[in-house]
Order: sequence, then C-alpha cells, then structure tokens
Amino acid sequence: MSAVLAYDPVPDEEDAESVWIETPGTHRVCAGYVPELLAAMNDLKPRGGAHMVVLGTECGGLGERERLDLLARIGFVPANGGLISSLNCWENISLPVAYHEPARLSTLLEEVQDLLEALGGIEDDSNLLARMPEQMSLYERRLTGFIRELIERPDLMVVENLAGGLSATKRKRAARFVAIYHAYCPGGTFVHVEEKPED
Repeated sequence: MSAVLAYDPVPDEEDAESVWIETPGTHRVCAGYVPELLAAMNDLKPRGGAHMVVLGTECGGLGERERLDLLARIGFVPANGGLISSLNCWENISLPVAYHEPARLSTLLEEVQDLLEALGGIEDDSNLLARMPEQMSLYERRLTGFIRELIERPDLMVVENLAGGLSATKRKRAARFVAIYHAYCPGGTFVHVEEKPED
C-alpha cells in the first residue's frame, strides 16, 4: 500500500470514516477519533481492529527494530507541545540530537536560532531557550516541540490542533510552521490533525 498515512478505525464504531493521504504535501485531517489516531501514531501500534499505514508501511505486527526505524522518520507535535517538564527549552530541543547524532551538537544552537528567527522569534526579550515548560505560553511550547521534531528532518510531520487556543497573532506565527517544514524537508508531508467538532 502506497499511502503516506492511512488509518481505518474499528469498523463497527460511529465516526468510522477512514484517513487516506496518498501524496506528500500539506494535508488536514479532521476526525472524530483523533485521540485514538494520535495514540496510534505515537507508538505505531493501532488498537485492536484498527488498521494503519505510515510512509507505505503496514504498522500492524511490525517488529521492534522496524517500528523504531519508522518512528525515526516521523515528527509528532501534540497540542501541548509534548515537552519533558523537567528540561528547559534548549534541553528539550537538543536531547534527541544528543542521543542520535551527537556530532551535530556543535552547530545545533545556531541552527535553532535561525529557525526561531524564520518562525517569527518570540515577542519579549527573555531567553526562551532557558525557560522551563511551565514558564512558557502554549504557543512557545508548541514552537519548542515543533523545532525539536523539525531538526530531525522527518519525512512525515504530524501536528495536533496547530492553532487551537492561540491568539490571532500567535495563529499567524503558527501558520508558518507549514512553510518552514517544507523548506527544511523538501518532499515531506505535513499533516495537521484536529478533532471533528460535535454536531
């Protein structure tokens, strides 16, 4: 199956429409089972009865090595940023690089500062990189989570509820995430996921 992202929830449940993204680019998914989809994306383990394909790979029954290799090609930014609460902004951003590619650490700060500038920076003069998650605004937590994922150059970037809860100014800044992702990861796929509003 050639889908970039496909998800079939348990077929006998309400709101059982499928997600099917076949081509790279920018896509929006609005579904009633977003928490289920995001949980499956987080560990590539769809719940019993559901079916998922990511970057052309069937996820049911993946071996551990295959699962980890595929996860390394995916960036995922949950609505709250997904940060580790005991680490500051810089530590949250740099931890995956320190683990996977420590040789990059010498140039990472400059790369992150360039990305912050391209994404519109921050509005006050304080040092975002030194702040703990509890000291950040919702936008800053999403920004930090996005940069942390982006510097790994994922083939697929999944962002939950990109603009939800943000002011008009911050929504405009968050909208830049899409263009920056595509500039950084040509040929990649950006998927904005949000929960379908109740009728």
